Amino acid sequence: MGKLRLAHGTRPDRADELSSTALPPLPGELIGCNLQKSANVWNMINIMMKITGISERFWAWLREAPHRLLALDYDGTLAPFHVEPAKAVPLDGIGEVLDSLLELPDHTLAIVSGRPVREVSHLLGGLPLTYFGSHGYEWLKPSGELVVRQLSSLQKSGLEKAGQIARRLGYVSALEFKAASIALHTRPMRSYAATRAENLTFEEWSTMATEHDLECRRFNGGVEIRCVGIHKGDALLELIEQVPTRTITVYIGDDETDEDAFRVLRDHGVGIKVGPSVDGTAAEMSLADCAAVRSFLQTWQHCMTTGDAAG
Repeated sequence: MGKLRLAHGTRPDRADELSSTALPPLPGELIGCNLQKSANVWNMINIMMKITGISERFWAWLREAPHRLLALDYDGTLAPFHVEPAKAVPLDGIGEVLDSLLELPDHTLAIVSGRPVREVSHLLGGLPLTYFGSHGYEWLKPSGELVVRQLSSLQKSGLEKAGQIARRLGYVSALEFKAASIALHTRPMRSYAATRAENLTFEEWSTMATEHDLECRRFNGGVEIRCVGIHKGDALLELIEQVPTRTITVYIGDDETDEDAFRVLRDHGVGIKVGPSVDGTAAEMSLADCAAVRSFLQTWQHCMTTGDAAG
């Protein structure tokens, strides 16, 4: 399995008081516990993971859960970045393992992405997952029903103004217009030009964002101005409300926008950050890259079908 690492900046709780040789046994209340209501149980889970990384104990905890919700970001998590976003396809083997996970009983799988929801569904071959796109403003259900949240007139006028600003700066060809945001993609640019474009656009957008109920966020390969009120954490909470009680939730993502999801998971499950740098993240654990995510998902599937995390 891809190696899981303890993320820097995680909550201290009581982990620092324990040594690896004094690790407490997996408590019975971890099995099938209601993470949403038991702070004491969550603290014990946190201690366990800090000392051991995610080990066989994690997989035992996962196996014994009555239901599991696995939610994942797309870019940088399932698909390596590409200078052309439309060509950022899933890493080899990702589609197959997601398809296998869909066959498992007592599982809910979801994608939570900043991309338009139809686009990410297409890139994953139309797998019948639950998809949240545009940071939660779009919701595509496995049945095919699409729910799109409405923007206020103030937000619509603000996005229109943001587009005009980017055009004035000369970056219209680098813009992507989404349901509730505009993204400036700088990955095809040279390093110096990309930095200049991001900083200049971020500064200009920031001057008008708040008054239009918008916010500016940086992402790996650009900047985005988007509607406030709904983010990936809200989408994840909506998913959590749909699944059975006592569900264990795991969210995996790589970007600054995924921190919204990691933060809401503090009372509901486990966040895993993807990437080499994990300083300051709200996630509990980390995986190095998309290949490590693939290995983690393969281990999940193996563990649920054989009862053994090895393989």
